[in-house]
Amino acid sequence: MKKKVYTRPVSVVLSDEMFDQVKTIADNEEIGISDYVREAIREKLATFNQNNIQKDIIRDPAGYREM
Repeated sequence: MKKKVYTRPVSVVLSDEMFDQVKTIADNEEIGISDYVREAIREKLATFNQNNIQKDIIRDPAGYREM
């Protein structure tokens, strides 16, 4: 049996304008709205994580190590 990758449902409320834009992009890319939202969250988290790594390097450049 295939293991589920996505198991945690999240509900968000969007303005009509945001929804229309997300739907249009998802339709043009031929992906689901959930796929588009997941990718947007991945990109935001990657930026957040990268910024935190950079802050750690600035705080203690000699002691930096990946965890």
